[in-house]
Amino acid sequence: MLNMTVFFYVICVGVPLVCFLYWNYFRPTSLWNGFFFLISSGMLYLSFILLLDKVNENIALVFLIPAILVILFLSVLGLSSSIVGLFWNEKVLLKREGRSFSNLVPLIVALGLLGVQILILFVTFYSGNIFITTLLGFLTVTLSYLIFLFIMYGTTAILYNYFPITKKVDYIIILGAGLIDGERVTPLLASRIDRGIALYVRQKRKYGHEPTIILSGGKGSDEKISEAQAMKDYLDSLPVIVKTVYLEEQSTNTQENIKFSEKLAGVRDGISDFKDKQVVIATNNYHLLRAGKIAARLGVQARGVGSKTKLYYLPAAFIREYVGYLVMTKRKHLLFIGFFFVIFLLQLIIYFIAN
Repeated sequence: MLNMTVFFYVICVGVPLVCFLYWNYFRPTSLWNGFFFLISSGMLYLSFILLLDKVNENIALVFLIPAILVILFLSVLGLSSSIVGLFWNEKVLLKREGRSFSNLVPLIVALGLLGVQILILFVTFYSGNIFITTLLGFLTVTLSYLIFLFIMYGTTAILYNYFPITKKVDYIIILGAGLIDGERVTPLLASRIDRGIALYVRQKRKYGHEPTIILSGGKGSDEKISEAQAMKDYLDSLPVIVKTVYLEEQSTNTQENIKFSEKLAGVRDGISDFKDKQVVIATNNYHLLRAGKIAARLGVQARGVGSKTKLYYLPAAFIREYVGYLVMTKRKHLLFIGFFFVIFLLQLIIYFIAN
């Protein structure tokens, strides 16, 4: 009995926990980070309840029942409540931000999920049609896969946002965004700068160290000055004196932000790359994980600090980032979806051969 208990804690608790600690430290932008966090958290919670059960069954039930109710709610009403929440979010978003295609994301997703639910009801009445049943099976598995990825992406994003910066930082790269009237930073962009400067101030107070700040953002076709220059103008208005500031004024997207910032640091500081440097990316919280994944693809193992985003704007922004992640890693996900398709196609072929 003792051996089985030790085996349970080592395999079911110890292994996921060790994997999480490894991924969180060495590969923080990998979705395995979120996966192992959820598994290890669940197993630790289960272990806690099992230990309580040996002391007092009633106390153990007090902790077990809420977990069961949450799981049941998510299983039965999770999809429906998500649809209602997205419709409500769309109403608030349009009221506060106005109409644009990017602001229609919650509505599009809600209609897609609603369509799946209607399809399920339709198949319930026409379950005798093998083509419709097989199609529904394929769509359900694909949707489940995408929802699973979304949960892993969201969990990893939260972990990446809240990982503490405990070392001396060499470079803080603040990512640019669109400007007001082509020359002034938006509140969204100002929040990124404020977040980066807050880290700079902490580094100076804690370590007596002043990281180099790189303001990264080129000049768009509708902008009078570069985003980097607009950020510098805003930075100059703050009651903080930054020792070293570089302006990277050529980039047009996140990948170029990282790539060109590394190149600029190489020219100004004589380094070959960021490989042995402590680099931190400052951007909005919803954008931070994808920026970190892009940096990792470029060989830059960066940490990040994310500025807060208005709550009503967060769902639409985060869904867009998730879609951006799917596009960035589309080959891998298309292989999985293609595998699902082949399985259901074989099932259909076997059915016709058998009949």
